[in-house]
Formats: sequence, structure tokens, C-alpha cells
Amino acid sequence: MKKRTIEEIQNDLDKAKLRLKDVQENGDLAISKYDLSMGYDADFYLNRCPILANHVTYYERQLEEATKHGIQASLF
Repeated sequence: MKKRTIEEIQNDLDKAKLRLKDVQENGDLAISKYDLSMGYDADFYLNRCPILANHVTYYERQLEEATKHGIQASLF
């Protein structure tokens, strides 16, 4: 498995934070019509199954692990 770069992890973290903020601020307007038709509304993603917050936590932990010994320039 290819190791992800710090930049890739940071980009994913930034996207996850933006997505979470969008749903928090805009509610169901930020949810796709398809998801809404399947019963997955903003309340589902924020409260009943907080997957958006879990994405943020996941990428924060990845970034923490990748930088626990400091950021080092690639040797290759």
C-alpha cells in the first residue's frame, strides 16, 4: 500500500472539515437529493450517525501519526 503524503492527508482533512461545516450551517440543503430520498438527512449525518465528524477525527489522527516525529522532506 502506498504511503500517503502529509499534503494528501492535510487536503483530505481540510475537505472533511469543510463538508462538516457545510452540513452544520446549511442542514438538509447541503445533502444530496439522493441521500435525502433514502432517508439520510442532516440530522442523520450530524447526530444519529456522525460520520462527517468521524472523517475529521480520522484524518486528524492520520496527520498526527504522520507528523509525530516532525515533518521531514522526502528522501526520494
